[in-house]
This record gives sequence, structure tokens and C-alpha cells, in this order.
Amino acid sequence: MKTDKLLFRKQALKKRSGLFSSAEEKKEADMKIFENLITSCLTEKAELVLTYVSYRDEADTLKLIEYLLTEGISVAVPRCRKQGQMDFFLIKSFDDLKPSFMGIPEPEYDVTRLVRDFTGALCIVPGTAFDLKGNRTGYGGGYYDRFLSREKDIVTAGICYSPLIFDEVPSEPHDISVDYIITEKGIINING
Repeated sequence: MKTDKLLFRKQALKKRSGLFSSAEEKKEADMKIFENLITSCLTEKAELVLTYVSYRDEADTLKLIEYLLTEGISVAVPRCRKQGQMDFFLIKSFDDLKPSFMGIPEPEYDVTRLVRDFTGALCIVPGTAFDLKGNRTGYGGGYYDRFLSREKDIVTAGICYSPLIFDEVPSEPHDISVDYIITEKGIINING
């Protein structure tokens, strides 16, 4: 199973890197994902939005973060620790983010901004690919699976481009599926 997941992840990443013929085309798809997400009521209902900070060719979250902060909705982004653990920290602006050792923007450790209560939270989950059951292929670190297995009451939404939605992605029993998938073409409600 591990070999299947590794091969599938590699193929999905390759497919994603070649999806768009121009930066403008990617920007259009990102804008449609953003619009579908903010008109879905998911962000309206959320008291707190947990979101990754997009990097390289991932579906963009920067516009979402900017919008949420402007609307006065609390935003927290992850900071990774050892052993595949991560914490979420509240941010007030992009100035609160610094490049990690891998170059991915993340917040500095500040205990006063550490989120401990996830009541009413919406978590935007990254993925290289998703399937119609809400399973996802991430980057292989298991950070989100570990986090979401502890915080079971969080509403989860994966965002990705529609060509990266498959009938099935390789998954294991410990993998946590998402509740919704938002693409440039619309919203997939996994549970209903």
C-alpha cells in the first residue's frame, strides 16, 4: 500500500505541476476556488479558519487569508514540529509569517497566539489529490491526519483543482477524509 501511495503522490504532483499553460490560467482557477469557498457558507459559519499557506503550485490560499482577515474572521496557520505534529497559531497579517527551513511560510512560535480551542473551526486541508469519498493524498508527513484524529469536531474542506479529483486515491485506515472538496468547478459535499 505504501508503494501505491508513493507512486500515486508522485504522479499527482507531476500532473498538478503541468496543469496550467500560464500563470494567468492558474490565477483564474484559484479565483474560482476562492469564490466557491466564500460563497459556500462554510467560512460564514466558521468562528475560526485553520488554513495552510499555499506554496509553489498548490491551490492558492493567500487570497482567502487576506479576505478572512479583512472580514474579521480569526485565521490560524500551522507550524510543524518533530514527529509529524503541528500546532496552529493565530495571525493578524502576512507579516506574522516567516519562511521555514523548507521555505514554506509559517508563524513563529508564540504561546499567546497558540490555538487550543478549535470549537467552530473550519480547516482548509491541503492535498495533492482527492477522491469522491473525501480521501486525500498529501505530502506523506501525516501532519493533518494526526491533527484531525485528535480534533474530530472540526469541519474540513480540501481545496484542489478538478483534474486532481479521482474516483479513488490510495488510503489507509488511519487517513482522515475531508467533509467537503472545493474546486474551480464547484463544491463536493462528501457526506450529503
